[in-house]
Amino acid sequence: MRTIRKTARGSVAGALVVATLALLLSACEPPDYSKCPTRGSGQVRVALVVDARAFGGTTSVVCVVVASGANGVTALRARATRLGTAPPRFDSSGLLCAIDGRPAAPKCGEQGPNGYKYWSYWLGGSSWQFASIGPATRTVQDKTVDGWRFLNGGDPVPPDTPSGFGALTS
Repeated sequence: MRTIRKTARGSVAGALVVATLALLLSACEPPDYSKCPTRGSGQVRVALVVDARAFGGTTSVVCVVVASGANGVTALRARATRLGTAPPRFDSSGLLCAIDGRPAAPKCGEQGPNGYKYWSYWLGGSSWQFASIGPATRTVQDKTVDGWRFLNGGDPVPPDTPSGFGALTS
């Protein structure tokens, strides 16, 4: 009887150690921000691609949920909130100056040797399209894809990811 109790206690203790280790390991894994939060009534999902390779960074995909009728600026602010990063910074004309604090203030739309340095705005779907309107005037729909790529002058080049909502969030 005593042997059985020791074995049962050992098994329970071993199971607790394994469960604790599994929890600790899963807590160390970064969250997958490309997965969309649950959408409620009157809300839409937006995938935001931010290509920050010009700063030595990477390209991120973050899915956010915003109120129906929201614009691209609202979605970009929701991205910053979800990631816990600096909110987007705009100049007085409405030009987007910084995403995630890059470039550092007060830089905004500066002329470089190859042209203007700026965050280019792209609309996803079956392919990337250079946006002909700004994010403040664009109403996002469910499964919208907005892309941003910082350019150090030169011709506009889209983000380096797929442009479709399903490919980015699945």
